[in-house]
Amino acid sequence: MIGVVTMHSSALGGRSILVVEAEPFAALEVEAGLQDAGAKVFRVHQLKDALYMAEYPALSAAVLARRLGRDSTAAVCRRLVELGIPFMFHTRYPTAEALEGWPNAPVLPKPASAKELVRAVARLLH
Repeated sequence: MIGVVTMHSSALGGRSILVVEAEPFAALEVEAGLQDAGAKVFRVHQLKDALYMAEYPALSAAVLARRLGRDSTAAVCRRLVELGIPFMFHTRYPTAEALEGWPNAPVLPKPASAKELVRAVARLLH
């Protein structure tokens, strides 16, 4: 299932952010922080939905868990790189593991505050 929410703040106003997260509470926290900053948020929890939403023409950036259950998000990372869409990891996995294959992707450890998350996504976009 894909959740879409549009908010009315300014830090990320007008930006479309893909959130790929299997943990429901973490997904809601990330979504709320981004939407409060003005982003249009596409939240998915399955690999097939993440690959589908990566193709959204106005996608500005993505916040990814490193894993979705037993699935790695590596296929999503590869597609985002091909499309030139910046992404970051929001994960409980060690930073070294999160960066394996994606050494330039920022890693924000879970849990992170909404302020930290918005700041990290804003850096991706500049």
